[in-house]
Amino acid sequence: MGNLETNIREEPSTYRERAPSLLREDEPSFPRIVGMAGLTVALFGVMAIAVTASGGKGPFGPGWGSFFLAWGLAGLLFHAAADKELQIRRSYSLLGVLLLISGIVFSVIKFHEELGSLFLVGFVCFVFALMFLLASLRHETEEIWRNRLTALVGGAGAVAALTGFIGGNFRQGEFLYPYGILLALTGVFYLWAFVGMPGSGSDLGYRAGQAIGVLGVVVFLTAFIRSFFAGYLVPTGFILMCLGLLYLASSVAICSDRSIFVLTRRELAAFFYSPIAYIVLIGLACVAWVAFIIFLGDLIQGAMGRGMPMVEPIVQRYIFGFIPVVLLIFIVPILTMRLLSEEKRSGTLEVLLTAPVNETTVVLSKFLAALIFLVLAWLPWGLFLVALRVEGGKPFDFRPLLSFLIAMTFMGSGFVGMGLFFSSLTRNQIASSVLSFVGMILLTGLAILKWNVEGSSPTSAWVPVLAHISYVELIYRSLEGQLQPRFLVFHLSFAILWLFMTIKVMESRRWS
Repeated sequence: MGNLETNIREEPSTYRERAPSLLREDEPSFPRIVGMAGLTVALFGVMAIAVTASGGKGPFGPGWGSFFLAWGLAGLLFHAAADKELQIRRSYSLLGVLLLISGIVFSVIKFHEELGSLFLVGFVCFVFALMFLLASLRHETEEIWRNRLTALVGGAGAVAALTGFIGGNFRQGEFLYPYGILLALTGVFYLWAFVGMPGSGSDLGYRAGQAIGVLGVVVFLTAFIRSFFAGYLVPTGFILMCLGLLYLASSVAICSDRSIFVLTRRELAAFFYSPIAYIVLIGLACVAWVAFIIFLGDLIQGAMGRGMPMVEPIVQRYIFGFIPVVLLIFIVPILTMRLLSEEKRSGTLEVLLTAPVNETTVVLSKFLAALIFLVLAWLPWGLFLVALRVEGGKPFDFRPLLSFLIAMTFMGSGFVGMGLFFSSLTRNQIASSVLSFVGMILLTGLAILKWNVEGSSPTSAWVPVLAHISYVELIYRSLEGQLQPRFLVFHLSFAILWLFMTIKVMESRRWS
């Protein structure tokens, strides 16, 4: 016994404990640093806004205060999405609930004796509330909390959708734009999140998806009938019918088991599971913010008689320019470079094609997902115009914005089809993006060529030909409110040609 004790004292390493040790996850130190910095910046922005709202003067106005607040909330969102600790996720859950309540209060409170004057602040609260609730639900493990937060998201979406549609039908000019439109869009995003929590394969998610479709059909038919008998097709009836179709399309995408919808949902999710989506969205939002500040300065100078006064459509002065064209040239290669190249490089394309789907379904699903995201990426530009309508208090002609979105859909179809074709040719994403970039440069060069030919020889037969091909010309015409179908035919044919060639490339590789 004495020898054993002596050996233990002399050679302790021989008798170390060999049982499994308790494993602990590393604390997310970097996200916590970002969250703390975001909290500091957000509080600084709130103080700057509060000082200005109370009538005081500070070094920063409400514009810079809003800028600091937005970036502070972005830092907090990053922390909420990365930190799984119980206290952290519950804190962000409560923050999301408080933001949702604040949004309701700001939307209905009277400010300066005017109801709804703070609706824009309430809408921003709704957006960030959904983001924080989704970030906390991503890590929530207790079923009771998940069910309560999911029910809150679904209830808020239903109330927002019904309020937007009912108010928009009974008080079209006073309520529909912008309040009804924003509430309807808020409702559909909240309802998407509600269905996404349990999944569309669950009974609750499937029935919720069906309810979204029923609401969309009711709204569309109501707007169509009232437009037919009451004659309010443009713009009120058209807007309501588009919103109804959006809800119906969402329902079909959620509930349908067809391979094209399943794969499109997969591709859209792949965008948002990668940093590409957030880089594009944040980049476009920042550029839109800078463009809006410049546009607002020109608008104020013109109203005060210090510059050229703006005439309708003022939307054209805001969107059309060198910056949006450059954004398109760079965004299209970024969105399309990985669609098929990454599948080939990782070997998942062969696995996908062994499933009961054909090449056409695979190509169309990737095309639709990229096109939907491209159109959604321009949403911040329209939201800044909503801010102008709410804060300015005076209506302006926003219908060119609708024609611009339609034109962007047709143009984007051709751009995405071209990028998808180049992505099908190679396993290298960089090579695919370079080819798409060169294609966008060539298309932009055709617009410049059109201007040169028109300037030197206005009666040349090449002028109308290049006008049909030029996407810059289509942007300009659509922002003037002119949307002639003959100018959309080329871009639609362009998209069909690229998709056809992409499908043939995929078929040739299967049999090679």
